[in-house]
Amino acid sequence: MNKRIIFFCTIFIWLITGSLFAQNPQELVIGTFISGNLNSNQEIWYSVKVPDTGILTVETTGGTDTYLEAFDTGRNLIKESDDDGADLNAKIDLIITQGATYLFKLKGYEPQESGAFRIFASHRSIPSITELSLGTFRDGNIADGEEYWYTIRAPRNGILTVETTGSTDTALLVLDENNYKIGEDDDSGEEYNARSEIIVRQGKTYFFVLSAYSSAGGPYKIIANIKDLPAPTQLNPGTFLSGNLSSGQNYWYSVRTTANGRLIVGTAGDIDSRLEAFNESLELITSDDDSGENQNAKVEINAEPNRTYLFRLFGWPDTNGSYRIFAEFE
Repeated sequence: MNKRIIFFCTIFIWLITGSLFAQNPQELVIGTFISGNLNSNQEIWYSVKVPDTGILTVETTGGTDTYLEAFDTGRNLIKESDDDGADLNAKIDLIITQGATYLFKLKGYEPQESGAFRIFASHRSIPSITELSLGTFRDGNIADGEEYWYTIRAPRNGILTVETTGSTDTALLVLDENNYKIGEDDDSGEEYNARSEIIVRQGKTYFFVLSAYSSAGGPYKIIANIKDLPAPTQLNPGTFLSGNLSSGQNYWYSVRTTANGRLIVGTAGDIDSRLEAFNESLELITSDDDSGENQNAKVEINAEPNRTYLFRLFGWPDTNGSYRIFAEFE
């Protein structure tokens, strides 16, 4: 056989087997670190086998800006993370079942990112989960380092509010049924109480993780209520609408599209505004706080024709003042 043909066949086989080998995951044992060096355009795969049902955490440490993706054994994407860890590190929490294996793909946030890293896997048990009934208080006592888990299955589309009352400084973390963090709060309630307000979809399950914000801890009460979504105000591309926003208020706007394109919705003014964008099924597309000028919010989405997109405008607890909201279509 021609030597040149043999040479190129060898290179081809090496590339194929090398690629397959690169995708073969390295086992990441819970409770241990693996150190490495991430090269430009490199992807490193790890596998983690779960001993017990609970919460699996995989995170990186170091000065490299890392990006993590979690998959099931069929390599279906479950969750991804950029800067949820310390500094520019990635961190993923998963509610997992006993005996399952999960895969994690590590890469740099930018293709050219490189540098040293450490990756670590840990596991903790989930405390018993208590179902919250709408309109009914539940009492408890919480200490520093403790977590109490509550769950609600939304009876209808609407705005779900979960809050604590009492003299204990509480915090709430909100997760959807896929274990994505969709909200967190410390002091939006009265005094030092936590109060989370989220958009929920009928039949979906939501988790609320309650903790003591300070070492004091103490007694608390927690309650959940739901209210209907207000009718949105139509916002046409190329126009402005004006209003006044104060703490605790939400204003809803809808934009109807007629073609494919980029839809931009933002605010203008002197207040610190926040925006969330939803599709017609009330699935959150994106959210933003300060991407506009000053402290204004601005979201951009890839819009499809003949669709209605919803936008929720709200502010921080101390927000109070006038605003203008606009829509642009490109």
